[in-house]
Amino acid sequence: MDASLEIRPAAAADAEAVAALLTDFNGEPVDGPTAARRLAALQGIETVLLALRDGAAVGLCSLRVVPFLSADHPYAEVTELYVAPEHRRQGIARRLMREAEALARAQGAPSVYLLTGFQNETAQAFYRSIGYGDYALAMRRRLI
Repeated sequence: MDASLEIRPAAAADAEAVAALLTDFNGEPVDGPTAARRLAALQGIETVLLALRDGAAVGLCSLRVVPFLSADHPYAEVTELYVAPEHRRQGIARRLMREAEALARAQGAPSVYLLTGFQNETAQAFYRSIGYGDYALAMRRRLI
């Protein structure tokens, strides 16, 4: 295990680091105040886990756990997973996913769901390597 790697929930003080990771991940600028506002809005719904190496944020994983109508247990979904390119292939994404799965399990969710792009073969291969499989077709309709 990498002793210099820490996985912990993001706090309000981490907004700048979260913003930088989101900007890198999505290619759209996110500033600290926006990330802080989003983190505050997630309270009680979604947990952002940060991966820190020697104190610097190098990755994140966001887990949403919510009740849903179809069952008496909560629904858990990983909504974001990102590791900075220079820190990939070092087990960080696996650690983030293990932590997210443990958090989901602790909250009573029997499964974890996630979405990834049809063309994102690298992510698909990673998820399959840790035990995820095809489940459903996700669809959307843009409203704005």
